[in-house]
Amino acid sequence: MNLIYIVAIILQAGILVYFISRILKSRSNKKKASDIPVFATEYERTRYTALHVTQQQLNLDIPQSVTKVYGVVMDWDMNGVVLTLSAYITGAANVALSNGASVMGGGKNPAVAEQASEFVQVAQNYLLRAVPVSDTILPAIGTVKFYLLTNRGIYSAQELLSAIDDQTSPWVGLFFRGNMVVNEIKNGGGQG
Repeated sequence: MNLIYIVAIILQAGILVYFISRILKSRSNKKKASDIPVFATEYERTRYTALHVTQQQLNLDIPQSVTKVYGVVMDWDMNGVVLTLSAYITGAANVALSNGASVMGGGKNPAVAEQASEFVQVAQNYLLRAVPVSDTILPAIGTVKFYLLTNRGIYSAQELLSAIDDQTSPWVGLFFRGNMVVNEIKNGGGQG
Protein backbone atom coordinates (compact mmCIF):
# COMPACT_ATOMS: atom_id res chain seq x y z
CA MET A 1 0.00 0.00 0.00
CA ASN A 2 2.85 2.37 0.81
CA LEU A 3 4.29 1.70 -2.61
CA ILE A 4 1.06 2.84 -4.27
CA TYR A 5 1.11 6.10 -2.27
CA ILE A 6 4.72 6.73 -3.20
CA VAL A 7 4.02 6.11 -6.90
CA ALA A 8 0.92 8.39 -6.74
CA ILE A 9 2.91 11.18 -5.07
CA ILE A 10 5.72 10.89 -7.65
CA LEU A 11 3.16 10.92 -10.46
CA GLN A 12 1.40 14.01 -9.04
CA ALA A 13 4.74 15.76 -8.56
CA GLY A 14 5.68 14.97 -12.17
CA ILE A 15 2.36 16.38 -13.43
CA LEU A 16 2.82 19.49 -11.30
CA VAL A 17 6.37 20.02 -12.62
CA TYR A 18 5.12 19.57 -16.20
CA PHE A 19 2.40 22.23 -15.85
CA ILE A 20 4.66 24.67 -14.01
CA SER A 21 7.30 24.36 -16.75
CA ARG A 22 4.64 24.97 -19.45
CA ILE A 23 3.41 28.09 -17.65
CA LEU A 24 6.96 29.43 -17.28
CA LYS A 25 7.72 28.68 -20.96
CA SER A 26 4.51 30.45 -22.00
CA ARG A 27 5.46 33.53 -19.95
CA SER A 28 8.94 33.48 -21.47
CA ASN A 29 7.52 33.35 -25.00
CA LYS A 30 5.16 36.24 -24.24
CA LYS A 31 8.10 38.29 -22.98
CA LYS A 32 10.07 37.62 -26.17
CA ALA A 33 7.09 38.63 -28.30
CA SER A 34 6.71 41.89 -26.36
CA ASP A 35 10.37 42.75 -27.08
CA ILE A 36 9.46 43.11 -30.76
CA PRO A 37 8.09 46.58 -31.48
CA VAL A 38 4.63 47.06 -32.90
CA PHE A 39 4.73 49.06 -36.12
CA ALA A 40 2.02 51.48 -37.22
CA THR A 41 3.19 51.43 -40.85
CA GLU A 42 5.11 49.25 -43.27
CA TYR A 43 7.71 52.04 -43.50
CA GLU A 44 8.41 51.79 -39.76
CA ARG A 45 8.83 48.00 -40.03
CA THR A 46 11.11 48.33 -43.07
CA ARG A 47 13.26 50.99 -41.40
CA TYR A 48 13.52 49.03 -38.14
CA THR A 49 14.59 45.92 -40.06
CA ALA A 50 17.19 47.90 -42.03
CA LEU A 51 18.69 49.34 -38.85
CA HIS A 52 18.94 45.96 -37.16
CA VAL A 53 20.65 43.90 -39.86
CA THR A 54 23.56 42.06 -38.26
CA GLN A 55 26.92 41.03 -39.62
CA GLN A 56 25.83 37.43 -39.08
CA GLN A 57 22.79 37.92 -41.33
CA LEU A 58 25.14 39.21 -44.02
CA ASN A 59 27.53 36.26 -43.46
CA LEU A 60 30.40 38.58 -42.55
CA ASP A 61 33.29 37.51 -40.38
CA ILE A 62 34.66 40.74 -38.90
CA PRO A 63 37.48 40.47 -36.35
CA GLN A 64 36.65 42.00 -32.98
CA SER A 65 39.98 43.85 -33.04
CA VAL A 66 38.56 46.36 -35.55
CA THR A 67 35.40 48.43 -35.82
CA LYS A 68 34.08 47.84 -39.31
CA VAL A 69 31.13 49.58 -40.98
CA TYR A 70 29.08 46.95 -42.81
CA GLY A 71 25.91 48.96 -43.42
CA VAL A 72 24.59 52.50 -43.66
CA VAL A 73 21.08 53.78 -43.16
CA MET A 74 20.63 57.34 -44.38
CA ASP A 75 17.45 59.16 -43.33
CA TRP A 76 16.90 62.27 -45.42
CA ASP A 77 14.14 64.72 -44.49
CA MET A 78 12.57 65.93 -47.73
CA ASN A 79 10.08 68.59 -46.57
CA GLY A 80 8.28 66.33 -44.12
CA VAL A 81 8.68 63.04 -46.00
CA VAL A 82 11.68 60.99 -44.93
CA LEU A 83 13.61 59.02 -47.53
CA THR A 84 15.42 56.10 -45.93
CA LEU A 85 18.24 54.49 -47.87
CA SER A 86 19.69 51.28 -46.48
CA ALA A 87 22.85 49.87 -48.03
CA TYR A 88 25.19 47.08 -47.01
CA ILE A 89 28.74 46.07 -47.85
CA THR A 90 27.31 43.05 -49.68
CA GLY A 91 25.67 45.36 -52.24
CA ALA A 92 22.12 44.99 -50.92
CA ALA A 93 20.23 48.30 -51.04
CA ASN A 94 16.66 49.52 -50.53
CA VAL A 95 14.84 52.84 -50.49
CA ALA A 96 11.69 53.52 -48.45
CA LEU A 97 9.70 56.71 -48.05
CA SER A 98 7.75 57.55 -44.92
CA ASN A 99 4.70 58.22 -47.10
CA GLY A 100 4.59 54.50 -47.95
CA ALA A 101 6.47 54.18 -51.25
CA SER A 102 9.46 51.86 -51.43
CA VAL A 103 11.88 50.21 -53.81
CA MET A 104 13.24 46.95 -52.49
CA GLY A 105 15.84 44.58 -53.88
CA GLY A 106 17.95 47.25 -55.54
CA GLY A 107 21.12 45.31 -54.88
CA LYS A 108 20.03 42.64 -57.37
CA ASN A 109 21.08 45.08 -60.08
CA PRO A 110 24.91 44.98 -60.42
CA ALA A 111 25.15 48.77 -60.88
CA VAL A 112 23.19 49.37 -57.66
CA ALA A 113 25.15 46.72 -55.78
CA GLU A 114 28.43 48.36 -56.77
CA GLN A 115 27.24 51.83 -55.70
CA ALA A 116 25.83 50.47 -52.41
CA SER A 117 29.04 48.64 -51.55
CA GLU A 118 31.15 51.73 -52.33
CA PHE A 119 28.80 53.89 -50.21
CA VAL A 120 29.38 51.62 -47.22
CA GLN A 121 33.14 51.47 -47.81
CA VAL A 122 33.33 55.28 -47.92
CA ALA A 123 31.30 55.43 -44.68
CA GLN A 124 34.22 53.76 -42.89
CA ASN A 125 36.10 57.06 -43.30
CA TYR A 126 33.33 58.90 -41.40
CA LEU A 127 33.18 56.57 -38.41
CA LEU A 128 35.32 58.84 -36.20
CA ARG A 129 32.87 61.71 -36.84
CA ALA A 130 29.90 59.68 -35.57
CA VAL A 131 28.90 58.75 -32.03
CA PRO A 132 27.56 55.46 -30.64
CA VAL A 133 23.78 55.55 -30.18
CA SER A 134 21.16 53.34 -28.63
CA ASP A 135 18.17 55.05 -30.24
CA THR A 136 17.47 55.37 -33.95
CA ILE A 137 15.02 58.24 -34.20
CA LEU A 138 14.13 59.96 -37.44
CA PRO A 139 16.04 63.08 -38.44
CA ALA A 140 14.91 66.55 -37.43
CA ILE A 141 13.26 68.67 -40.10
CA GLY A 142 15.82 70.07 -42.52
CA THR A 143 18.48 67.48 -41.72
CA VAL A 144 19.95 64.22 -42.91
CA LYS A 145 20.90 61.51 -40.44
CA PHE A 146 23.45 58.77 -41.00
CA TYR A 147 23.43 55.50 -39.07
CA LEU A 148 26.63 53.50 -39.49
CA LEU A 149 26.07 49.84 -38.64
CA THR A 150 29.22 48.24 -37.25
CA ASN A 151 30.29 45.04 -35.55
CA ARG A 152 30.44 47.13 -32.36
CA GLY A 153 27.02 48.75 -32.53
CA ILE A 154 25.33 51.63 -34.30
CA TYR A 155 27.01 55.01 -34.73
CA SER A 156 25.16 58.12 -35.86
CA ALA A 157 25.54 61.71 -37.00
CA GLN A 158 23.05 64.33 -38.10
CA GLU A 159 23.74 67.25 -40.43
CA LEU A 160 21.78 70.26 -41.63
CA LEU A 161 20.75 69.99 -45.27
CA SER A 162 21.74 73.64 -45.70
CA ALA A 163 25.33 72.71 -44.78
CA ILE A 164 25.17 69.87 -47.32
CA ASP A 165 23.76 72.23 -49.98
CA ASP A 166 26.44 74.89 -49.48
CA GLN A 167 29.10 72.16 -49.16
CA THR A 168 30.41 73.34 -45.79
CA SER A 169 29.59 70.03 -44.08
CA PRO A 170 32.20 67.32 -43.60
CA TRP A 171 29.38 64.88 -44.50
CA VAL A 172 28.99 66.14 -48.09
CA GLY A 173 31.00 63.24 -49.55
CA LEU A 174 28.98 60.54 -47.81
CA PHE A 175 25.70 62.26 -48.66
CA PHE A 176 26.80 62.46 -52.30
CA ARG A 177 27.62 58.72 -52.30
CA GLY A 178 24.24 57.89 -50.78
CA ASN A 179 22.52 60.06 -53.37
CA MET A 180 24.33 58.10 -56.10
CA VAL A 181 22.82 54.88 -54.73
CA VAL A 182 19.34 56.45 -54.62
CA ASN A 183 19.68 57.70 -58.19
CA GLU A 184 20.85 54.29 -59.42
CA ILE A 185 17.84 52.65 -57.75
CA LYS A 186 15.49 55.31 -59.22
CA ASN A 187 16.90 54.65 -62.68
CA GLY A 188 15.52 51.14 -62.64
CA GLY A 189 17.82 49.31 -60.30
CA GLY A 190 15.19 48.12 -57.82
CA GLN A 191 11.95 46.22 -57.72
CA GLY A 192 8.81 47.99 -56.46
